[in-house]
Amino acid sequence: MDATRRSGLLLALLVGLCGLGEVSTQLLLPSLAAIEHGLAAAPGSSLVALSVFVGAFGVGQLFFGPLSDRIGRKPVLLAGVATYVLASLWMAFAHSMPEFIAGRALQGLGACAALVVARAIVRDVWREKAGPIMAITVIGMLCTIMLSPVIGGLIAAKAGSWRAVVVATVIIGIVALLACTLLYRESNQAKDPLAGRLATLAGNYRELLKGAEVRAFSFAIAGTYGAMFCVIAGSSRVFVGQLGLSPTQYGLVFGGIVSGLITGAILSNRLIMKLGPARLVGIGTALVATGALITLAVLLAAGPSVPGLLLPQVLLTLGAGMVLPGSVAGAVIPNPTRAGLAAGFIGFAQMAGATLSGLLLSALQNDSALPMIGLNVTFAVAAFGLFRLARAHQARAVALATD
Repeated sequence: MDATRRSGLLLALLVGLCGLGEVSTQLLLPSLAAIEHGLAAAPGSSLVALSVFVGAFGVGQLFFGPLSDRIGRKPVLLAGVATYVLASLWMAFAHSMPEFIAGRALQGLGACAALVVARAIVRDVWREKAGPIMAITVIGMLCTIMLSPVIGGLIAAKAGSWRAVVVATVIIGIVALLACTLLYRESNQAKDPLAGRLATLAGNYRELLKGAEVRAFSFAIAGTYGAMFCVIAGSSRVFVGQLGLSPTQYGLVFGGIVSGLITGAILSNRLIMKLGPARLVGIGTALVATGALITLAVLLAAGPSVPGLLLPQVLLTLGAGMVLPGSVAGAVIPNPTRAGLAAGFIGFAQMAGATLSGLLLSALQNDSALPMIGLNVTFAVAAFGLFRLARAHQARAVALATD
């Protein structure tokens, strides 16, 4: 197999691995109410399952990233995807919501290993030119996310059961495991025997965060993904429960929102080498905050509607499509010998924002769209403000150092 084809197959695999966690969530969104009914659980309890997944997905990256720096990418990758398959099987045969949530947490750990290792592999293989490749992985991942709610709704409608949707994640995981085994050769050629040790892990992260840029990118991605996640978690209840859309119609609307992410990621691919990650993320967070504020203004002025919720959120996701690859590239590229560590922390920050957003939405949830949009604005404005504060602090530190 020639080098170009190998590179293309590897990139396709990395796109799939980066999207594994997202697809696992998006496929389930149209069936959340059915899961609650089928497991005789309280309304809104499925949001806890979403939040637990995201929490496990985030925390696991703090350990799996450095571990891949130490023992190699492939062992961590294969173990993570195998865990994902077993957890998905557990969820498919769950008989209660606590059992489903436990399986979902384990599924999150498996998916997070796939993501953090995939991001580190991009840095291993493409080195200083990894920025545009990061954007390509986001573009491909987002295309699958846009289609997943539609596919999940169709599977649930045709099969008549939410369990069939979970079985689909089992099949996806098995395909990913086979692809990792056959297509990927170890890319970490400079393993660090001290990386990933619990005794030194906190110190390694402390050293990483001495760089003000890493902190700035962490704030940006945490706030942006928190703003997105409250809409991901709450939109089904608003669009289906309040506005009366069918699961398939909801999937189409959700796909429209995600289309902004794809456009933003395409712009990132073209602009990141010219503008640099910091300027790209600065533009992206401005768009994120603007989109969230317009959504709130329309909601307060005219009440909930499909266009009023859809169109401003497309502006928000356009900015998010710049923030996500820009933040990952900005944190990982300057750390070639600690790519797993940096990818792990930026992924943790991303999921920490989503977890906090999901838990707050679960606590504040009512029969209106206001809690979802209020949190959307709060996290979006935080991403905008904290990113700029961290960048200003960095500029002051550089000015003092040069005086």
